[in-house]
Amino acid sequence: MYVTGGLAPHAHRPVDAGTGRPTGRGVPTAPLRLARVITDPAGATGSGGRYTPALAGYLADLARLHGLRREPDDFAGVARTTFTDLVRPLVAEVADTPVDLIVLAHVTPDAEPGWPASFLTGALPGEPLAFAVADQGVAAPFTALRVAAAYARADRFDRVLVVLLDQGTFLTAGPPPDVGAGLVALLLDRDGTLGEMSTRVVAGVGPPQARSVLASSLADFTGTLVTGAALSPPAGPQETAPHPGELPATGLWRALTDRPAGGGPVALADYDPSARCLGICVVTPPDTEPAS
Repeated sequence: MYVTGGLAPHAHRPVDAGTGRPTGRGVPTAPLRLARVITDPAGATGSGGRYTPALAGYLADLARLHGLRREPDDFAGVARTTFTDLVRPLVAEVADTPVDLIVLAHVTPDAEPGWPASFLTGALPGEPLAFAVADQGVAAPFTALRVAAAYARADRFDRVLVVLLDQGTFLTAGPPPDVGAGLVALLLDRDGTLGEMSTRVVAGVGPPQARSVLASSLADFTGTLVTGAALSPPAGPQETAPHPGELPATGLWRALTDRPAGGGPVALADYDPSARCLGICVVTPPDTEPAS
């Protein structure tokens, strides 16, 4: 199942899973803790091969339907790494214990029509439910975490996998964007020691307001703030660091790589001007209250 399209103006309001009504709390806290951060598992990146003649012909026909002049030979020589190629090595990393839910999120489209969520559902123990979030720009990972938190609350899931994906091969009419392929997986469970994750997505935020909305949301936060390429960090007590812009889905979240158990507070924030969405995720040590 894919969650697509823009967010409603009230999308950042936490909702009680039992009643479906807003709780009035500022930032919802996921009942699961961050247990592992897996970045580009061995074999996940690199070329997944070239398009087969049948698929090259299909893509050429599809391109012509959209007014693009493409021939099968234009695709036959393209090497790509699909999202399924990226997630395949992830199975060995997390297959030790059943997974209840998988939520994928990506900013760029896949290199070909594929079903990475379905692949993981079949490959991982537990027959997990799977979602994928798209068409929300760099806010997609934040929405994925909110989907994971909502389902974990409602169904009392014990283990959830949130998978963020970047694609480096594009079948576009113009010059392709300078984006690389990559994967960051966030494994959440009730015994996680890497921190509590509190996530908010604020919709309807114009570019002039993004910095001030971020500042007000993190008014009481002290720790390290990592911001996206389109978001200027506000003035404040936080240490700040930008993420690499060539990895729109995974770059920001690579800041959590090698995070120690009980590590200090980290805030991750990204902004998508076209979607007018601001995403904020605060990770705090498990023995403290999440930032508000």
